[in-house]
Amino acid sequence: MPSRYSSFLIKLLITTSLISAVPLLCLGVYAFFQSTSTVQAKVNEANVFILQQSQSRLEQILKVIDQVSGRFAETPFVINWVGKRMEIEDFQDIELLVKGLLGVQTYELGVKAAELHSLQNNWYIKDGGFYFGTDAAQASNALTYVYTSRWLPDQDASFAGIKLVKTIPPLAAEPKGYLFVRMSNTELSKLLTGGFSTRETMVLDDKMTIIIHSDPARIGQSVLAEPWAKELQQSGHTQGYVNSTLSGKPYSVIYNQSRYNNWTYVSVIPLEEARKESAAIGWATLTACIVLLLFAALLSYWASKRMYFPVRSLMEFTMRHSKPQNGSSAVKDELQWIGTQVASLHQSKEQLEGQMKIQAGQLVDYFMLKLFQGELYRGEMEEKAERFQLPVWSHYAVLVLQIDTLDQTRYRSSEQDLLLFAINNIAAELIAIPQRIHAMPIGNYQVILVGSDTDNHMELLSEWSALAMSVQSAVDEYLGLKVSIGISRPYNQLFATSGAFLEAKEALQYRIRLGEKAILHLGDLKPKQASRHYYPHHLVSELIQAIALLDKNKAEELLHQFILDVLRVETDSNVYRMSFAMLLTDLIRVLYDMGDTGELLFPDQRNAYEYMFRWKTPQEIEVWFKDHMIQPMMELTLKRHESSGKSISRSVMDLIHAHYDSELTLEQCALRLNYSTHYIRRMFRKEAGMSFSEYLAGYRHDMAKSWLSSTEMKITDIAERLQYTNAQNFIRQFRKLEGMTPGQYREQRRDAIG
Repeated sequence: MPSRYSSFLIKLLITTSLISAVPLLCLGVYAFFQSTSTVQAKVNEANVFILQQSQSRLEQILKVIDQVSGRFAETPFVINWVGKRMEIEDFQDIELLVKGLLGVQTYELGVKAAELHSLQNNWYIKDGGFYFGTDAAQASNALTYVYTSRWLPDQDASFAGIKLVKTIPPLAAEPKGYLFVRMSNTELSKLLTGGFSTRETMVLDDKMTIIIHSDPARIGQSVLAEPWAKELQQSGHTQGYVNSTLSGKPYSVIYNQSRYNNWTYVSVIPLEEARKESAAIGWATLTACIVLLLFAALLSYWASKRMYFPVRSLMEFTMRHSKPQNGSSAVKDELQWIGTQVASLHQSKEQLEGQMKIQAGQLVDYFMLKLFQGELYRGEMEEKAERFQLPVWSHYAVLVLQIDTLDQTRYRSSEQDLLLFAINNIAAELIAIPQRIHAMPIGNYQVILVGSDTDNHMELLSEWSALAMSVQSAVDEYLGLKVSIGISRPYNQLFATSGAFLEAKEALQYRIRLGEKAILHLGDLKPKQASRHYYPHHLVSELIQAIALLDKNKAEELLHQFILDVLRVETDSNVYRMSFAMLLTDLIRVLYDMGDTGELLFPDQRNAYEYMFRWKTPQEIEVWFKDHMIQPMMELTLKRHESSGKSISRSVMDLIHAHYDSELTLEQCALRLNYSTHYIRRMFRKEAGMSFSEYLAGYRHDMAKSWLSSTEMKITDIAERLQYTNAQNFIRQFRKLEGMTPGQYREQRRDAIG
């Protein structure tokens, strides 16, 4: 095998090695850090225990000294003699007091000095000797702590340690004297360190000031500047440990707060001790990891070879049976080569399955198309229905769906095929298999074959009506289209599907009477016996007259009434079309009589009668007659009237001149001239520049002035002849126009003539 086809083995070896090595390394690192932290925690716990032991040992000694000093200071002998003035003669009592102090000053407990002072009589015993007078420094310090009995740092510069002051008698308002006990810092530091040379142990008071330290120079210094002091104050615990850094070196600070005197015992220990143990653990962990890595590498090599064997066999097989590919990209590894071959095989399989599905679907569609059109023999139909595994039901029906109209929608007529395809998908989703045997568009119809085992006829109709309504509602919701659905009569044999298809289409024809968005059952619509043909001739005559008079509103009203009267009679759908064909014939005859047969042809060069077979609803019929017959006929009539518009205005004026002294109206003029009132009103205003009533009133006024000027007619007679209701109305109107009464006008005219 070429070397370039062995790269998968190398990748497999690397992958398995990494899979085994990474967890081992992570485990080793985790074990090292976990063990280091555990060792550190154990060391800190041990140091806490050591510090507690040192604290317990130190406090036990302090408590013993405190108890021994207290018993001595509370004896009646000491209390009595402290309040007396001592003389040389009292040497026996002095010797007893000195022995008592020597009993308090036990060197085994680390006590360096014990002093007894009498404040009232000015004598004191110190270092086994009796002295008269007062130690001023010691007295001031004693008076400062007169009400206390606890261990305190010694303020004497010549002595480094702590002291205990006991007032005599105890808790007295005015003590007679006091007992003073000292312990050196050297003895105290020995008790704290316990023989460890690497750690620094100290005792701090409540102000974080060093009380006891192995280095006397550090006593009295504050540790607040230390980096661990703030953490120790904020910890909120009485004991524990924190990690810190001093001079760039890591340290562990162990602390424990005493309840005896509120001191804090602190031990600062370098972490080098614990890291020695951690280093040993690290080397042991590294050795174990290396051994495990070697073992994992050998195991990975063996497992990779075993896993690679099937891949290699499959690779060799595909290379032997594959065709050479010219211009193909370079193969990176064995799996890519195998994947390429498998992908090619899968693609070929999908293409073959797709072609089979397409052909199978096309065969089913072709079979159903021939079934709907009745082009199958019974035996052929049964054989193919079994081959295509069509569901078997006790009752069948055909649902035929058709779009009512595309007018006033966002779709064009050229998109009807796409809309039917969308409706077909909607119907397929709403009516599930096996109830939906098949659904497909045929022509401008969407045809659905459904089945049911319901025996009750009314339940069958309700079930199929519900299916039709669901499809109708979905089409309206998603596509915004109004559709009607015709439903055939139920039938029992699949062979009768072609007849049911014709019945469903016939049911759709009754939309011409029921309107849009109808669910039509042929059995409910088709009359049992044929009714007589009804044609309202009187409405047609009135419609033609309204067109001639250019009365559009009247014509549209008569057309609407004609459609209602025709569809009111229940009869066959073809009879309805016959009535509308007769109306179309009557209107075309009128158009022909007008001498313009060019209106019979429409832009698509089809005869007007061809549109009759496209009508689906009463609304569509009414709109078609308005737009394609009534409106063009009225426009043609209007053109002819406009060509003779001046003669019409002149005729109206002649009627006014001839009949001004009668109750003449515009309606009477329109009736005499055989035109609509609206048309005459519009034409007269256009020609004369004024309305009919204005012209009539003006002419009558002119006749009144003529009679007043040339005749002796009475004013009442003139008013009556000019159709005024009384003379006062005439006089009022005349004064409004001329600025004077009729009598004044007559006198003015006579004076002008005379």
